[in-house]
Amino acid sequence: NEAYMNTGIQRSGGTPFAASTTTSPAGKVIPGKQQWKKPIDEIVIAHGIPYVATLSAAWPMDVMQKARRAIEAEGPAFLHAIVPCTRGWRYPMEKTIEISRLAVQTCLFPLYECRLEGGRPVYELSPPSLGIARRPESKKPVEEYLSGQGRFRHLFRPERRDDLLGSIQDGVNHRWEILLEKAGL
Repeated sequence: NEAYMNTGIQRSGGTPFAASTTTSPAGKVIPGKQQWKKPIDEIVIAHGIPYVATLSAAWPMDVMQKARRAIEAEGPAFLHAIVPCTRGWRYPMEKTIEISRLAVQTCLFPLYECRLEGGRPVYELSPPSLGIARRPESKKPVEEYLSGQGRFRHLFRPERRDDLLGSIQDGVNHRWEILLEKAGL
């Protein structure tokens, strides 16, 4: 859930850039966490884990299929789920699935699998992300995902931070293009 939520909402290596937490609060001088989140999936893939996949509760059938594949994998498997936290992300509970879905639709959290074949990683986009790859105009701007969360409120008021919103969008676009290349798309 992109922070240490069980101990007080502290920033972690998995906390997104510009997110406000108790240990990286947003203020006039420093607008939240100053580092980009670690690419945990890529770190795990680099360690040669046979099966790695990303998950979102917004697509439960995809979750079940990937869980089955993880169980059937020869050797360890790593499943990385986007897990919104109402308290830490500061949004209404009834928006949990919507926020999970927007994370994927903006490509902040693309859904994919990576298997080792002959010792080499083979990437495959899952249907929700593959649909965006095939129809790039369907990709939503990151602002739609960020604006509904209190941890990013400072990017929109009291003054809109187009510089930071642009940096976040550029970073997402760059990582998305890298993933598309890895998936051969």
